[in-house]
Amino acid sequence: MNNSLKKSYIINGSDVDYAKRYTLCALLRHFHDAVDFHALELQVDANTVYEKYGAYWIISHIRVDMDDTAKWHDVVEVDTYPLAPGAVRMEREAVMTTGGKPLARLSSEWVLLDNATGRPRRPLQTGYPLSLVHREGRAAGEYTRFSPEFDDTDFAYGYTVKVSDLDMNVHMNNTAYVRLACDAFCSSELDEKRMTSFEIAFKAQSYEGDELKLYRASAGENKYYVSAFKTDGTRVFDTLFTFV
Repeated sequence: MNNSLKKSYIINGSDVDYAKRYTLCALLRHFHDAVDFHALELQVDANTVYEKYGAYWIISHIRVDMDDTAKWHDVVEVDTYPLAPGAVRMEREAVMTTGGKPLARLSSEWVLLDNATGRPRRPLQTGYPLSLVHREGRAAGEYTRFSPEFDDTDFAYGYTVKVSDLDMNVHMNNTAYVRLACDAFCSSELDEKRMTSFEIAFKAQSYEGDELKLYRASAGENKYYVSAFKTDGTRVFDTLFTFV
């Protein structure tokens, strides 16, 4: 049983933006895909934990530190591994390279929730392999704990959750949230900046038909908060972008 998994991806046309740059959403899709293959190998994939243990995985926090950029037709290598589990929290890391050079480092927090109660389940009671010898060390920097406040002048745009945004749990996909956050910036801004770090904290689930309001505000020099709220004020996610 391997404590990590390596997988390669060729960046195709659907993975790049208007300037042929590897997008944050594509990076996260490739991360999720590699994690899924490793979880399948460890027998704690989404289908197994749902069917055998009545539980499902959610992500609570992701941090990505970017060392470089990648473009159309580059090959991205993903090396992903879990840290030793806590009482209810799991941490999953990834180191990404392209052409043998560092591209990105990613850390993420995961929790198993009981399908009936929605309460956290212990990984070791939900099929997690006790015999696995874990690698050590976070890939990205420490998480930033933040809960930004906004006013009406920070409103960016509104969005209605659509069926194409939904994942296998029938709520909005994690990468769809990231796409909304990235859309708070215009192309002229992104042409002048390079993202060096990104964090997202997931606060609440969204479903088809939910009306979301996106807000953006400065978090200091070359730093920005982008958050989404439902019409009843429920905070859906908070993000922190750092650029140079």
